[in-house]
Amino acid sequence: MTKPRQRKPIDRWNGDSIPAGQSRDVKLAVSESYSSMNVKIPIHIRRAQEDGPVVFVTAALHGDEINGTGAIRELIQDANFHLLRGSVILVPVLNILAFDRHSRYLPDRRDLNRSFPGSSNGSLASRMARIIFDEIVSRCDYGIDLHTASVRRTNYPNVRGDLSNPEVSRLAKAFGSEIIMNGKGPAGA
Repeated sequence: MTKPRQRKPIDRWNGDSIPAGQSRDVKLAVSESYSSMNVKIPIHIRRAQEDGPVVFVTAALHGDEINGTGAIRELIQDANFHLLRGSVILVPVLNILAFDRHSRYLPDRRDLNRSFPGSSNGSLASRMARIIFDEIVSRCDYGIDLHTASVRRTNYPNVRGDLSNPEVSRLAKAFGSEIIMNGKGPAGA
């Protein structure tokens, strides 16, 4: 995803305060259904007592790639998961519309992962990408987007990133994956 210019504060979300050392579950409205119901994604925000980097971890950007969803839910429920400093934004299901349909794509057949940073008056994918970018990505210093193979496919565990960036390279190696792939990613990702 494209990096925002200046980080948005992490201590306020939807008008609610999230003090240092606290956690909150919030819902982010990303769309509206044809029947005028708000479509919201669940988000867990956890802040350490001490300030530091803010990291997002997302899963199910493609609605049929669900392994990361379970990993994030386990992390949220882990009583031993404590931050030493900084904050984390955990999003088990980023693309709720595709997830509910067991589909890689949104109902408009667009790939949300090719729609960032988005537009407030574009396609469904573009509008959702804009909200996600403004409300999640813009608060973060780093991001981890978990992907898995889609239905009837297998991927060997790997890390992908722009390894020409020393910080990205350092973080990619920290995962300990046998396979680290270099690349800036496709447009809109």
